[in-house]
Amino acid sequence: MERVRPRLLLVDSEAAFRLRAIGALSDRFDVTVPGPGDDVVRLARAVRPDVGCLACGGRSRVEALRLARVLKTDVRIVPSLGFYTRTGESPPSRAAVESVHVDGLLSGAEDPAALLSFAEALLSGARIMPEPWPPQAPGPVRRLLTRLLGR
Repeated sequence: MERVRPRLLLVDSEAAFRLRAIGALSDRFDVTVPGPGDDVVRLARAVRPDVGCLACGGRSRVEALRLARVLKTDVRIVPSLGFYTRTGESPPSRAAVESVHVDGLLSGAEDPAALLSFAEALLSGARIMPEPWPPQAPGPVRRLLTRLLGR
């Protein structure tokens, strides 16, 4: 009898990292990745993944928070959900992450093997939040003031 592998939903708009991550994750998980134009929530409801990993750095931050809020509203869709950022990307604030009930944050995931370890920990039920929280990138107002005031 073949052992059933856990299902993982991977949402990342950066193709190069996504392909490397699929290679690392597919040894342990049945990986589902939404295609261009796919409705992620509808796909998650159809697949019923055991774990979800969402890229949340850079431009995808707001979209990741919105998706997490919807996916965690009904825990039967994705029981365990984590955010990750790549090196150089700043994650959402701690308050934003906690408000959508995400189970973990992996900061600076350059190596897909780190994402595999993160997904396995989420699958085991671990709650993974970094201490101290990764620094936030300055917002546009702060950058403008820094330029104008030279501080």
